[in-house]
Amino acid sequence: MSPRAREVETLLLTMFAAVPLYATQTISATPLLIFHTVMAGIALRVAFGKSPELIPAQIMRTLALMYIAFYVVDAAMLSHSAIAASTHLVLFIAVYQPIESLRADNRAQRLLTTSLIFIASIATSTHISIILYVLAFAFLMQRQLMSLSHQQSIRSVGLDLAEPPSAKAAAFYLCGTALVGALLFPLLPRIRNPFVQGVAGALNSASTGLSDSIDFNQPRTGSTDPAVVARVWMGQEAIPLFTPLRLRSSVYNRFVSNEWQQGGHYFLPAPVRNGVYQVAQPSGFTRQATIQQRLIIPGGRLFLPVGTWGVGSSPQVYETPARDVFSLGQSRRDLINYEVTLARSTRPLRETTAGVTNYPVTPEVAALADQIAGSKTRDPMRQAAAIERYLATRYEYIPDPSKLGHTMTVDEFLLKEKRGHCEYFAAGMVALLTALNVPARIAGGFYGGQLNPLTGYFVIRREDAHAWVEVWNGERWETFDPTPPLLRPGNTQSGLLRAYASALSESVNYFWDRYVLTYGLGDQIAFAAELINRARAASEAIRESAGRGLRFAASRRIFMPLGVALAAAAATLFLLRRRRPMFDLLAGHLGRLGIDVDASTTMQEALDRLRARSPEAAAELEPLIELYEAEAFSGHPEPKRRSQLRRRLAELAAG
Repeated sequence: MSPRAREVETLLLTMFAAVPLYATQTISATPLLIFHTVMAGIALRVAFGKSPELIPAQIMRTLALMYIAFYVVDAAMLSHSAIAASTHLVLFIAVYQPIESLRADNRAQRLLTTSLIFIASIATSTHISIILYVLAFAFLMQRQLMSLSHQQSIRSVGLDLAEPPSAKAAAFYLCGTALVGALLFPLLPRIRNPFVQGVAGALNSASTGLSDSIDFNQPRTGSTDPAVVARVWMGQEAIPLFTPLRLRSSVYNRFVSNEWQQGGHYFLPAPVRNGVYQVAQPSGFTRQATIQQRLIIPGGRLFLPVGTWGVGSSPQVYETPARDVFSLGQSRRDLINYEVTLARSTRPLRETTAGVTNYPVTPEVAALADQIAGSKTRDPMRQAAAIERYLATRYEYIPDPSKLGHTMTVDEFLLKEKRGHCEYFAAGMVALLTALNVPARIAGGFYGGQLNPLTGYFVIRREDAHAWVEVWNGERWETFDPTPPLLRPGNTQSGLLRAYASALSESVNYFWDRYVLTYGLGDQIAFAAELINRARAASEAIRESAGRGLRFAASRRIFMPLGVALAAAAATLFLLRRRRPMFDLLAGHLGRLGIDVDASTTMQEALDRLRARSPEAAAELEPLIELYEAEAFSGHPEPKRRSQLRRRLAELAAG
């Protein structure tokens, strides 16, 4: 690689290190665009054989001195974050260093700065695609380090040697490091990421279930975001009983100026029994489910399936100021895994008497409520069912709130517009029930989900956000949903291949979320316990097999097979002895005649010593040695010669 190409690659690597910052939003896009624009200009100048001094060096030195004071202003007043201000500083240093390299060789420092940008980029990156980025960056950085090592080595010895190719070596080291890292990953200490704290700030105009209130004075925004917010696994026996899923995250039961808010003024810890936090009183049969949830609401609010009465394997659970809504209080984790226990029906944890909402019922709304259900029955549940059916069949559902084109009140939805999204349907039903003096509230969260056929869990996405109604029957809240069933979330049809491709992609993401991002100390303890149990089971199996072998050996049945085995071994040894090499046979015969033959003695030397001692014996043995040499050094061995030699030696030994 030429020096120019190496310099261009160094500049491009520094630019590449900052690419994930656009997605993680650790800093705003403006400084990133400035950084990449300036670095691209420097790289182009170098590629065309010019100096990297895109900005005059004297100006850059002046800016560097001024940046000391600017850093404090940036952290305190502009970025409001020391992390963001430090990232800005590192980006400035990365721009300054190529220009400074004209005065001194600072390539090692530049690679260090690039590494700092890389760390800032991946510190808050949680998507599985970051693996590809890390591998690509590691490969390029390894090449740069090998090149730097080569340059420093030849400089130290005073030789000018060509730089050897480094791509294969870099790939080899990368593969080895990745393999070792994967093997050691289950054993590495689990440390919480102090930078990832979930979404912060109010979400008043966000999707249903994620907002603190439903404000009809402002345009509402629907969600088409396919990002996963939760995964729910339950056994096959539980699926028919607790689907379609409804994950409740918010309850709106107070009306103020055309805005539905969450009522309540307390924040209480849920009681715990046998390691399970009780959030309701169960009745009827129960089933278990496992939930992996992304904490996208401040305070660690939980998305609990309707029917949940117990939460296990989680930090302390609190009941929020909105009754029957629970959270973790505060959580620094982006994802959490926990177990829930579902019951056929549940009652509030504490005895309560629900009242009607404070929605200001107008005479026109009261007349409509009486027309739909008031004059037919006085049973609150039958009245709720009649209103649910009326809205679902007589009103037009608009999935995207932005397509309404304007804001409107709940009365306008019921009496004039007669079209809207799920929040209007739910609010309209609560208003009509309030007119009939029936306690009801809006519940917000997520509905339906998609069953992954490869793994057996339900995937809940942000686009599954939904609002429905809960009606008080005197003991518990019953679920009603005035949104037309076919227009609720999760009813989009897709082809078979697309469905399985989506399931495969989701399975990969689940593995990443479950066994990488949320792999914690509890998982390590379970992994270690599993290894111990398997080792113990293997030891027991070996011990049992050895015991069976000893018991079998103690029985008479082993004597006959043992005798056969010994006879076969003896026959094998006998044949091996008879098939000794010809050199060994001749050496043995010469040894009996008083001539010692070792590995360094040739047969001709041994024959000469035998002639001096016993000419007659040498004359008898000479034809056999000639026969041996003809066989040993011939390119065409003949079994007849070996047989003849063995036979003649046997005759001499017998004579």
